[in-house]
Amino acid sequence: MNFRGILSISLILLCLLLGTAKTTIASSEEREPICDVGASSRCPRNYDPVCGSDHQTYDNECLLCMETIKRNVHIKVTKNGRC
Repeated sequence: MNFRGILSISLILLCLLLGTAKTTIASSEEREPICDVGASSRCPRNYDPVCGSDHQTYDNECLLCMETIKRNVHIKVTKNGRC
């Protein structure tokens, strides 16, 4: 294999490795939910699950926010998707 081929493969592997590392780091960080303070107590019915810091899966971020208000607790989003 020539130098260009080895360099191309090395760059592709490096990009894949960096992309995976960045995704893993970002997904493991907790974040504050995006709550619309002025909204009514009605949430959209879309299914876009998030995992809360209380280890519960919520159908969407709005429902997590409503649960925070209802229970008067602080729940963060630990990751997008199911717990």
